[in-house]
Amino acid sequence: MSRRRYLSAALALPALLLAGLATAQPLPPERVLRVVPNADLQTLDPINTTAGVVQSHAHMIYDQLFGRDARQRPQPQMVERWSLSPDALTWRFTLRDGLAFHDGAKVTGADVVASLRRWGARDPHGRQILAVTESLSADDDGRSVTWVLRRPYALMLDALSKPSGNMPAIMPARVAATDPFTAIQDTTGSGPFIFDRAAWVPGSSVVYRRNAAYQPRAEPASGTAGGKVVKVDRVEWLNIANAQTAALALVQGEVDFVETPGVDFLPLLRQRGAQVLRINALGFQGMLRMNHLHPPFNDARARQALLYMVDQEEMLQGMFPEPELYQECHAFFVCGSLQETDAGVPRGIGHDMERARALIRESGYDGRPIVLMDPTDNPFIHAATLVLAQRLQQAGMTVDVQVTDFATMATRRAIRKPAAEGGWDIGLTFWNGLGASDPVGNVPMQASCDRAWPGWPCDAEHQALIDAFPYATTPEDRSRTLEALQVSAYRVVPYVPFGQWFLPAALSPRLSGVLGMPGIIILWNIQKTAR
Repeated sequence: MSRRRYLSAALALPALLLAGLATAQPLPPERVLRVVPNADLQTLDPINTTAGVVQSHAHMIYDQLFGRDARQRPQPQMVERWSLSPDALTWRFTLRDGLAFHDGAKVTGADVVASLRRWGARDPHGRQILAVTESLSADDDGRSVTWVLRRPYALMLDALSKPSGNMPAIMPARVAATDPFTAIQDTTGSGPFIFDRAAWVPGSSVVYRRNAAYQPRAEPASGTAGGKVVKVDRVEWLNIANAQTAALALVQGEVDFVETPGVDFLPLLRQRGAQVLRINALGFQGMLRMNHLHPPFNDARARQALLYMVDQEEMLQGMFPEPELYQECHAFFVCGSLQETDAGVPRGIGHDMERARALIRESGYDGRPIVLMDPTDNPFIHAATLVLAQRLQQAGMTVDVQVTDFATMATRRAIRKPAAEGGWDIGLTFWNGLGASDPVGNVPMQASCDRAWPGWPCDAEHQALIDAFPYATTPEDRSRTLEALQVSAYRVVPYVPFGQWFLPAALSPRLSGVLGMPGIIILWNIQKTAR
């Protein structure tokens, strides 16, 4: 296909997508916000998955007891007031007035209890809290909830305000009664937008309507905290997977907000007047994940060898054209976060191939091919995978690069068999920075053996440090536990961080009031001016 014909086809696609979104009574352009999220919305349950696009969807239609402000501090959202007993065992939350679900029913304490129990069955924080729960019940006033613990949990408000991962969304009790491992079908929430189920076309478009009955808080909006004031009547999510098509649609005014524009198109977007903003302050952490079940990476020395051979700068240069988009970061809990520490970082990390070769020999590596999964449909991870393959070969390992796509890699990653029987040895992935910065919520950090994330790290001492973190009651205790945990991570090597990157969003110059929060996009508070 000639370049001219390719561009013509790319230009036509947004128009075709938009043609199917016409409303019976067209709204003024400034009252409709058109967004290209980073992925297609395939499932609707924020408890069943940690996918970022699902959590962004959840923030549209659900509310939480607490939100997070721009500095990651928990703030009351659905809660009017709360209290904690002197022994730090009894929490009491009272809902604010005016909370109602989209079907008109009032939000009650019973809805909160059912929702938190469903969330707690899946979320790492939630499981910890429920494990030390004496009782969780709605009070007789219908607006309050009392949560009694057997042991103080210092991160209660951090857990209830989680904006990503498994979001503690408040649903009607009848919906929250759904098995936590079964995806919900009823999307009734109490949030600032209403999901238009009839207009949803998986693979193409999602539509939300402003919830006219929603009563926002009086405080200024900050992150997911404060007043969720909606300033448009309709939001349309368009699934435009082609980066060039999305960029052209933004330049032409066909869409207003592209969550993750192709990095190759950023200069063009700036030149054509688009706002290119970093709204995710913590970015993403690259993770080199090994299979801990089988040789050679069932031996800690082989995993530690990767620390010395993986040059973050070399990998990041291969992934991104602009140095402003990335940084080296050897903090397991993310640079720039409240949990950042340099404890335990080995001398020579990323630049000591001789040390890497020695550790490989000590591990007993026998020359067997290392199956390295290569998801070629993700240009960032594909580029990093090719760099890693070369480094593994330089360290003396035999490498079998097996081409796949990201979805298939995710499926194969769950196979526990050896690589020679359809399993795998290494796969690269990434995690949102907010989730990775949470010692409990960083799922790949867990070393809980068969219950761990694919790769299945297994180390009781390391897992005990993770489990102890929420019970550190003073800042000093928390800092000591964090440092001990990172030292342990460099011993166990559940994964190898290979850098941190920051993909900016691209916005129409007609937009203002855009809020930032790592891991999700926030679409209330946005004002769109007329042409």
